Amino acid sequence: MSTTTDPVDDQPKPYRIQTAAGYRRYLCGGQYLPSVTTVLSATESEKSKAGLRTWQQNNPGKLEEASTRGSAIHLGCENYIRGLDPGVPSEYQGFWNGMDQYLDWFDTIHWSERPLRPDWYHLRSDDKEFSFVWSSEHGYAGCPDLIGEIGGVRVIADFKTSNAPYRNSFPDRGDRMGFGGFRKFQKCAQQMSAYRYALKERTGFLCDVALIIVSTEEITQGIFLDSDQLSLYESRFLKRVKQFHELDTDESA
Repeated sequence: MSTTTDPVDDQPKPYRIQTAAGYRRYLCGGQYLPSVTTVLSATESEKSKAGLRTWQQNNPGKLEEASTRGSAIHLGCENYIRGLDPGVPSEYQGFWNGMDQYLDWFDTIHWSERPLRPDWYHLRSDDKEFSFVWSSEHGYAGCPDLIGEIGGVRVIADFKTSNAPYRNSFPDRGDRMGFGGFRKFQKCAQQMSAYRYALKERTGFLCDVALIIVSTEEITQGIFLDSDQLSLYESRFLKRVKQFHELDTDESA
């Protein structure tokens, strides 16, 4: 287990924990901060939470299956960026097809699950097992998928797998699949805005745009967000992280 030593009680502490309430937290500067995804999940509306519970009850095992699939594609991307065989299992090959064309857009890679430039090595845990960015000002942390440059433009990117495409515009009335894709897009946009803010706080590096790369079995999407859009979603996330800290009663961290 990845650990550090507490200077007060001289007991080792893990760099990443899962609390009794199911919250993921990272040890940053001696304090456990909630992950970006934890903040987003915990501050969903009660209606959304109830809908997710109903979906899980009606689709047992599907959430775990999607998590395994997503991990396989993330690893494939990381391997590809490092010039290795992506090694994506055959059952997920449909989700991999098309990913490489978006990865090839990048001229420079600064971060792929962990920092690749030496001046960002302070974002790694002491044992180098975990890497994350965090905001001391607002109290959250997380690990971006990819940070790099395309033609001199600074880009933060995220990989998503989905059974249906994402959409960055509000769907027509009655379009349930489109509405689901729109909700996923909004959540991911807030996630990337949060990482962008924390990266700027920790390193001074401000990404110009964000890129959501979504793979389904049929198509792969590349959805860009400009700086104005990122500022909008950043403000929404910061309201949610404030709400999280006001409501957080998890005492196990």
